[in-house]
Amino acid sequence: MPHKKKDDDKKKEEEGKLKQMNFKAKDPLTVYHLLFSHEETILWKACDTLYNFCQANDTNKQDVYNMGGVAGAIPHLCSQDTATRRSSVMLLNSLANLESTRADLRNEEVLGHMIALLKPEEPLITHEHTTKCLLKLLDHHNSKAIFLELGGIPPLVNLIKCNDPVVQKATIETCQLLATDNQCRIDFNEAEVVAAILEALQSEYPVVQQLALSLLYDVAAERCIRDTIKLNNNLEPLLVMLKNNDLEDLHQGIIQVVGICMQDPDHLEAMQDTGHLIALKNYVTSTNPLGQLNALRTIGTASLNPENAKLLHDNEIETTVVGVLGGDNIEVLTECCNTISVMASNILCKEDLTKIGAAQGLMKLVNSENILLQEACSLALANLSLNNKPICLDIAYDPNFKELLEVLHTPETTPRTLTYLCTLIFNMIQNEKLRVELVELDLITAIGACLTAGDCDASIAACKVLGCLVLDSVARDIIVESKTLGSLLTLLKTSTNIEVIKKAAFTLSISAADEAMAKELNNNGALKILSELDAKSASNLTQIALEKLLQYDTTAKYWYQGKLSQLDIIKDDFYDTGAHKPGEDFKSLKHLIGQKIDNKRCIILVSTLGADTEGVEAKSEISVVGSTTNLKARDRTAKGKKYSKIEKEETTLDETVKEVKDTSPVKFDSGLRSYLEEVEANIQPLPTLVEQVSALAKFVSNVMGGQVDNVAQLNYDLHIAQLKADLKSNVIPVGFIKRGIFYHRAVLYKALGDRIGVPATLERGDYNRAWNVVSIPEGGKMKHFVVDLMFEPGVMWEEGSYKAGMYKKL
Repeated sequence: MPHKKKDDDKKKEEEGKLKQMNFKAKDPLTVYHLLFSHEETILWKACDTLYNFCQANDTNKQDVYNMGGVAGAIPHLCSQDTATRRSSVMLLNSLANLESTRADLRNEEVLGHMIALLKPEEPLITHEHTTKCLLKLLDHHNSKAIFLELGGIPPLVNLIKCNDPVVQKATIETCQLLATDNQCRIDFNEAEVVAAILEALQSEYPVVQQLALSLLYDVAAERCIRDTIKLNNNLEPLLVMLKNNDLEDLHQGIIQVVGICMQDPDHLEAMQDTGHLIALKNYVTSTNPLGQLNALRTIGTASLNPENAKLLHDNEIETTVVGVLGGDNIEVLTECCNTISVMASNILCKEDLTKIGAAQGLMKLVNSENILLQEACSLALANLSLNNKPICLDIAYDPNFKELLEVLHTPETTPRTLTYLCTLIFNMIQNEKLRVELVELDLITAIGACLTAGDCDASIAACKVLGCLVLDSVARDIIVESKTLGSLLTLLKTSTNIEVIKKAAFTLSISAADEAMAKELNNNGALKILSELDAKSASNLTQIALEKLLQYDTTAKYWYQGKLSQLDIIKDDFYDTGAHKPGEDFKSLKHLIGQKIDNKRCIILVSTLGADTEGVEAKSEISVVGSTTNLKARDRTAKGKKYSKIEKEETTLDETVKEVKDTSPVKFDSGLRSYLEEVEANIQPLPTLVEQVSALAKFVSNVMGGQVDNVAQLNYDLHIAQLKADLKSNVIPVGFIKRGIFYHRAVLYKALGDRIGVPATLERGDYNRAWNVVSIPEGGKMKHFVVDLMFEPGVMWEEGSYKAGMYKKL
């Protein structure tokens, strides 16, 4: 700071007198006791001596504090003697450097005395130490509230106009501390702080000028302050200073103040009318990086207001801003991208930014090595592409688009950049044509990596992209092949953020609408993950996802819930693995086929439903393995008659094994195919649903060993064990089973019934029990019946009846 004059010399003279009149003592405790003297001369000398002692080091300060120096000095703040007041506040200011001391000073008594010391008639040295002490005390909300209540703002603001730069500096810094509080800013306005700041700007000391501009920026955050600036035309002298090259060191602060005032359209209109807006535009394209930065920030701040954005648009500000993208200063380029991001929220600005090629300029920066620039550029692209098809096309066909995808693949890419780029991709793939083209560019792999990037926002954005991509059939195939669903499940399993879980569960529910994707999800443990989350009540979306997942995968649904409704249709490759056990994972058919043979219940496979007959014959010319129905039965009706006894055609073990080998892993079941042809020919044509239900039950019973009185006599377990050995697998096609019990027959009944239009449930009970329930209209109401496939095949037991209950239990 330059040499001070006038009052500065006077203050030095006062300090010199203090040193001359000061007395010495070997023990500071002796001096401390003098604080209780009734002689004013002794008092201020004691305070001054302790002040000098404290200034030496913090240990001395602590010693004076410990001996009670704070309590001894406080009463003298309101002394009738000017010198005593001055020396006591000097001592307290020195002691306030200790945090422990400040707590003793943040009270109504001390702050009230210090406010009194801010009066103009007090010496400069008193003002200096009082403002410096307040700067240390007003950093706490309680002390701010007390200061406000005691009316401390007006005298403090008045000191901003003081001629002493040290006092000005401390005063402005204290005001900045208070300006963080809303009520303080309002009180500042009533104390005419703007006028005081503008007067401080005339100071010959640059540090005071800089601080004054900074304070003006802080208080201008309050609307009433900006209204005062507008009312008194206080922005005009600042704009004049902006044109003065001799004040170039102040231009940054001035532009900041202008920028915050430009939030209000009235200020921007005034700047346009006076021509100062042109000066602001010139700063954007100047060669001064600092000026460019602040001008861009000002425009960005102003653009937050729609009216301002329109006015700036009318002045073609978009062209000016986009022109900066050709520069090479990283900070300026970053701020330019931020400004474009804000301007893109206005439809008029967005249209112009699109026309003048903002996207092309941004795409050149997207692969920047500078992290902040890359983030700002990505955000600008994301905001520009929102509901903007032309921009999306420009970006997609830009030569640098592949580099953009590489950024997504790069492990070092920051989470923010990933989030913004995923948002950009999401905006782009709303266009079906672009969605198809982007899928071919290895986009899905990149999105899969973003899912597990470890950042919540990036994961959510990636989920949104994935949820949109599943709308495309080609994308669905690639998603399944690329194991991206596994990444989605990993995210769902490991994340603890509720918003991430919600978005991942929602994306999963969309994906589960496709049968192939539902099966892939189930094969990767989706059911276990969702059921665990559902048990924790993480989100109702997890429950919805769980229901969707089961809705499109009947195998998983029957495993998990133990029931298929009449609307749940069994399709090819349905298999029954048995009841779901807590903590158990759902296993894929491929996994089950590869397991070693065990002595547990077999896995029943339903396959070749709906297979082309010619294709089946081409695959295998083998006759149906085991028992088949006499074809003569096709000429009979099922009404009131029983099927003829099944004629068994024994086949060799070699034929059985050959059929399996020809189609390994097991997919084609010629026995089931024959059953299907039989029921389509003989049962489907029956005139009533009751006849179809009964006839189908008798058919199923016949092909699986017929009516039984005692399940044990059926020797089904030996039969199943033999099939396992023959097939070398725990998976047995249902058409291979010739001696089956409840759960074998119920699966076959449901599978055949679904094909010929006989609606039936498939329900699992305990101890290998399973049954089918059909609904028959009677008397205008629907009645539900359990179909007997074992003891009295073809008989229907009404739900709730004793017979129905006995059929379901041992």
